[in-house]
Amino acid sequence: MLSLLRQKATRLFYTRQSIRLVSTQSSGPSSSSQNNGDTRIETIRRVLFESPQRPTIALMEGEALEQHDTITRAWKLHTMRERERKQRTLEKQFQSMHQAMNELEKTSDRLFKGAMVKSRHITYPIQAKLPTETPSAQGWDYAYKAPTTN
Repeated sequence: MLSLLRQKATRLFYTRQSIRLVSTQSSGPSSSSQNNGDTRIETIRRVLFESPQRPTIALMEGEALEQHDTITRAWKLHTMRERERKQRTLEKQFQSMHQAMNELEKTSDRLFKGAMVKSRHITYPIQAKLPTETPSAQGWDYAYKAPTTN
């Protein structure tokens, strides 16, 4: 990132120098008439040194503003309810897991201790191989001949 900024700064520095050289090379009264006729220098200056024009944000008034605010509030309310629903689901799952562990502790001490030990072996979801779009291990079969139909 820093090198990219350095390149842009260097390019900008040399561009400024060349513009100065171009604009100051000609001398005398005829130089102003040449610069007025040639808009390339002004275009280059405008492109390089002026900040780009940004579109103005449409200001809403009256009913449009009220509709926008209503939609925004409804969306925030929807996302809040979804977040709360997910949180309640996670809390129920945790409570169920906690109850199951309590029941297991009452039932069998050996199974409870086995459930509490973190396994060194990889469990199913992590172990499962996900389908990917990588090339096959065999590569291309150069000896393949298309079947002929008679």
